[in-house]
Amino acid sequence: MGVKIHTVFVTYNRLELTKIAISSYLETVTLPYSLCVVDNASTDGTRNWLLDLLSEKRDEKLTVVLFDRNYYPGRACNIGWQTAPGDTTLLQRADNDFAFLPGWCDLVVEAFLRNERLGQLGLRTDEEECFVKMNVGGNCVIRRELWENGLRYDETPWTDYPPGYSEDSYFSPAVQAMGWEWDRVDVSCLRSLASGDLSDPYYRESYGARRIVS
Repeated sequence: MGVKIHTVFVTYNRLELTKIAISSYLETVTLPYSLCVVDNASTDGTRNWLLDLLSEKRDEKLTVVLFDRNYYPGRACNIGWQTAPGDTTLLQRADNDFAFLPGWCDLVVEAFLRNERLGQLGLRTDEEECFVKMNVGGNCVIRRELWENGLRYDETPWTDYPPGYSEDSYFSPAVQAMGWEWDRVDVSCLRSLASGDLSDPYYRESYGARRIVS
């Protein structure tokens, strides 16, 4: 299996977490890769930092997309996946509040080799995702074949979903509807950077948009 992965980081504020997340990815990725960072109109210096990173790296494997407003992760990931080079075989979504652990690429390749009907792999274990059976969560990898056959994230804004729902709620069922399976890694390959602290304006905004809290 000749594997090349195209990873999309979706960012919205929390610059310090973004720095850790992207740095950990670059330190641990062992596959041929390309990386696209899509920013949902951050206001905390993230955009300038990404432009500086782009200028500093001067690497054709790195691209940055800056939105003029918050289009939420579904649309951001779809736009980012559109930038994948033609020889890409796997498409990845990475949230900016998780750090990558060494060995995660091996886990991804092994999972797709083990199951030829695996369409989507979640990068957090069942336990880390609280054994939710509806979907794998945001951090995931899909076969590019599914994208080529029309798989897309739903682009509805969080504020318009039923309470507690997001684009993830509909993505894994869409994978299954196409005749593919989804699964999660058995071994931890990400470390959460999120505090979830409701005293933090980011989490008040995020949880409020999804009506997780009032």
